[in-house]
Amino acid sequence: MPDFSQRFRRSKKGAMGPAASPVSAPPLRETQPTDDRRRLLVRHPRPSPSQPRQRRRDRATARRAPPAFTRPNPHFATSSSVRRTSERAPAPASLAQPSSPAIVNHGPAGESDPKDRTAGQSDVAQASKQGGGPGDMLHKIPAFLNLSRDHLDGGERTMLGTQDPVAHPQYAPLSPMYRNLDRYGNVQPWNSNRIKLQVPEGATDYINASPIILKSPLNPDDRPPHRYIAMQGPKGNTTEHTWRMVAEQLQSPAVIVMLTETHEKHIEKCFPYYPRDVDETKELGEADEFGDGFRASLKCVSVEEKAEGAIVMRQLVLHVEGRDEDMVVWHLLYKKWPDYGVPALEDIESFFELMRLSRAKNASQDNPRIVHCSAGVGRSGTFIALEHLMREVDSGDLENYDEKHGGADAPDLVFDTVNTLREQRRMMVQAEPQFLFIYQVLRKQWMEKYNVVEEDDEPASKRLEVAHDPFVED
Repeated sequence: MPDFSQRFRRSKKGAMGPAASPVSAPPLRETQPTDDRRRLLVRHPRPSPSQPRQRRRDRATARRAPPAFTRPNPHFATSSSVRRTSERAPAPASLAQPSSPAIVNHGPAGESDPKDRTAGQSDVAQASKQGGGPGDMLHKIPAFLNLSRDHLDGGERTMLGTQDPVAHPQYAPLSPMYRNLDRYGNVQPWNSNRIKLQVPEGATDYINASPIILKSPLNPDDRPPHRYIAMQGPKGNTTEHTWRMVAEQLQSPAVIVMLTETHEKHIEKCFPYYPRDVDETKELGEADEFGDGFRASLKCVSVEEKAEGAIVMRQLVLHVEGRDEDMVVWHLLYKKWPDYGVPALEDIESFFELMRLSRAKNASQDNPRIVHCSAGVGRSGTFIALEHLMREVDSGDLENYDEKHGGADAPDLVFDTVNTLREQRRMMVQAEPQFLFIYQVLRKQWMEKYNVVEEDDEPASKRLEVAHDPFVED
């Protein structure tokens, strides 16, 4: 997959503003959310009577004519237009939510003619056909990347869903006996889709980690699936469990992507489970917790900063007693992602560099990469969903996507991907700004790919954050 960091150039203002087989969950049904349980993503949220009339339209109508903004929002511009350029222009200052679709002409460049706009299509930026021949093609941005901020807003779409433990046993809660191994009391893997430690029978095989497999939604036959293990930030009493999982589940060289600092705002988000300094060594298994004689040592052999200090890359060597060969583990700590938020615009290049490094250092595409933040759902889910879908945009399969996939009823790939993630691990892409960030980055990637510039009337803030902590400390 090509490096996207060169495509997304910096601007001084604004914001981007194997383990196991995948779960095969039955179709989800819509129910009313409860206060005591996080829900999966609703596939077809039912609008309430209090919502604006435009939001009561069905998805097909919404995609044909994305509703306009109904209220100001500091994170999104309220109007925008797009124009075709003959040469690649600097990236816009912000990723404003669109109010009109982008159409790009692959013929000679030219500005749109107002005469080309028909009644009911005044917000559509038409591509000029001056000098174009029969072979020229118009490429329109997919409707799901052109939805208004108002249409994307709403707890039903971004935060909630349906999971009935009686009707769908795979969503039943785990035993409370594992709570002392969880960082947050309300974030556990599904019992039907969790990593199990290879320990003696009768011993606790639990670790808060879930195998994730995402198949290409557009070309699953020719593109290998993305494989990950999403886990919580280890606690002091689960550090050895983490390295045991690494030894059991991964091949050398392995990759761990850490999307949180150990402490943020003086609160522990992740125990320092790895040696930080060169030649520092951690001994594992001295207490023989599981009674099977597992012993190992973990040594840091190099530390290097990447992307102007945004990434700290450590080469670790895991030696397991009884094995002939040591295991190399690349530990990539990303320092520019705020909890419950998204990376700032000036940090987005380093974010794409993190993706590139994690792929380059991995043994193979069949070798899962471990991705974790603090709870292992918000930042981790956003990283996984975005990397997965960026490959689809770069492939070119989103050219004329709606026309090829049912017109106005073409699937929303972001919506479906997040839903698939939540079927494999609860609460993935946890905060609303993270959910919207995926749409914004993919839209910007599409526009960069087809040389389209979006002109914004108002700037967006540099970060998208939520005001409340959705996690419950254990």
